[in-house]
Amino acid sequence: MHYIKLAMDSDCLLKLTKAGLKERVCRAWRIVVPTAVRRETVGHAPMLADAVRIRANIEAGLLYVDDRISEAKKEEEAVLRLYDQDGIHAVATDDERFIRHLRGLEIPCAVPAVIVVRLYLEGALNLDKAHESLEALRPHISVEEYAAVSLMIEGGKIRDHKNVKDAGGSDGGGAGRRHV
Repeated sequence: MHYIKLAMDSDCLLKLTKAGLKERVCRAWRIVVPTAVRRETVGHAPMLADAVRIRANIEAGLLYVDDRISEAKKEEEAVLRLYDQDGIHAVATDDERFIRHLRGLEIPCAVPAVIVVRLYLEGALNLDKAHESLEALRPHISVEEYAAVSLMIEGGKIRDHKNVKDAGGSDGGGAGRRHV
């Protein structure tokens, strides 16, 4: 499996959690979040099921919190600062505004559905599990993103990770996205 280190925002983390994919992603790659993401996902409503699962992953060492960037005022600023250090390969987000900002800075990004494709291509998911994972994400992603990624998985359009680049739909952020 190819080693990947992602800085993840709360939007992506929560979508992967709701779809039941977070643990699989955290076992396959190193996922690092700034304190602002921990505060957003765990601190505001600590008894919610998603917060309980995320906190358990942090305590188990599956999800890493980088406390060095605690002074950032906004979550996106903290994630960007995290990207600038520690050999982070890409930013994982599903926030369209943040994706546009990352593209302007030429920072690679990964949306949840493309993370599923990458896990499939690396052998962390078999075909059935890739479809099951995509179905679990379906309520949380755009119709265009679901259709594009479904075609990638089912149609065998992508044979290696070097070709996973422009997998968005026509939701305003797809074409030209640099994905991991």
